Amino acid sequence: MDRAAHVRRRTETGFTLIEVLVAMVVLSFGLIAITNLMLVAASSNTVANQSTAAATIASQQMEALKALRFTDTQLAAGGDLESDTAYSGYTTVAGVGRIRTRWRIDDIVSSRGSNPSAPAGLKFITVRSEGLGALTGARSRAEFTTFRTENPDPRVTPTPTPGAPTPTPGG
Repeated sequence: MDRAAHVRRRTETGFTLIEVLVAMVVLSFGLIAITNLMLVAASSNTVANQSTAAATIASQQMEALKALRFTDTQLAAGGDLESDTAYSGYTTVAGVGRIRTRWRIDDIVSSRGSNPSAPAGLKFITVRSEGLGALTGARSRAEFTTFRTENPDPRVTPTPTPGAPTPTPGG
């Protein structure tokens, strides 16, 4: 009878303390990995939001510059993509943060002015926007470029599209 009671008690035993500790360690590593995954996902989500906002603002600024007359003073050559000048601005987007926009305009061929025999003017415009978050910066950068030509017929002056955005230098 003693032997039968001993066998029955042995089959009814639970987990040992070592087995419980090993299970807790495995569970802890799993939770740490999931927490890290959630942090990376949150950071990626922030970068994606700022990238979208930067692309939208850069596109709006490019369209505003394209809507100006070729000889407009706001299309004068200048600007810098690496530092703030009169060719830059900041925009705060609700739920996203601050977006910095800078642009540069290069005269490839100067405006012909009133000389119809001179070649039409040509400008190269670059617009760059990026988020100002601590972890985003260049990861959220959007950059657009275009060539802008002077109207070949000096008697024709393009009229701005009604409701077209206007450039916002410095603001």
